[in-house]
Amino acid sequence: MRHILFSLVLSVSAASFAVGCASTGEDSTEFSNEEVTAPGTFDVWQASDGQWHFHLVAGNHRILVTSEAYATRLGAINGVLSVTNNGVDPAQYRLVQGASGWLLHLVAANGEVIGHSETYYSKSNATRAIAACVRAVTTYLDKQVSATGARAQVDANGPDRFHFNLIAQNGEPILSGESYDSAAAAWNGVYSAQEAAAANGFSMATATDGSFYFTLRAANGQVVGVSEMYTSQAGAENGIASVQATFETIDLL
Repeated sequence: MRHILFSLVLSVSAASFAVGCASTGEDSTEFSNEEVTAPGTFDVWQASDGQWHFHLVAGNHRILVTSEAYATRLGAINGVLSVTNNGVDPAQYRLVQGASGWLLHLVAANGEVIGHSETYYSKSNATRAIAACVRAVTTYLDKQVSATGARAQVDANGPDRFHFNLIAQNGEPILSGESYDSAAAAWNGVYSAQEAAAANGFSMATATDGSFYFTLRAANGQVVGVSEMYTSQAGAENGIASVQATFETIDLL
């Protein structure tokens, strides 16, 4: 079974996130120990105009790559997956000279630009920034491969079929999603489940053998998650509390 894992911080933002900001002076691409040793992360966010974006963020919280604008969260998640596929290869970064300096374009195999860096004062600094981007993506992927404890996890369960599990701190699955036709759609389902859990969209049910379980429904009534089976209603209620607590404490992508 192939795991497709990443941890993503979801946020809603106004225009406070600068996109491709130009440097005003000699910038520095010297990297702190924190940036070198801490894994990279992704930050998916919605701007005040409703468009979705993502950042690739270094271990010291410095934004390395900013995406193009996407009409949907699903589109932005697809962009993140493209970065994980292409961002580990230095050859996929293009140096571009702008009016006030140099910046990087990260491109997919088809030549499409996935995202761009800030503007660097010099070409040499922009070149050194490629290594920082590769390091951030590589350490991010390494962390996901070795992840344990509470997390969301997307698995491939057949050709073009994917599903997610929400894993508790003890490593046991406590919520499973429906089947999706892409990894990005499954991750979008994880976010829908997180939103539904926050809105308390749980319904208790009883199986034919007398076991208890619960479903989680989005605001549109669609089931976005189903629990494991419990021998008692109290156990299922504890499971609901565990799902809510886990969603509140983990980064998703």
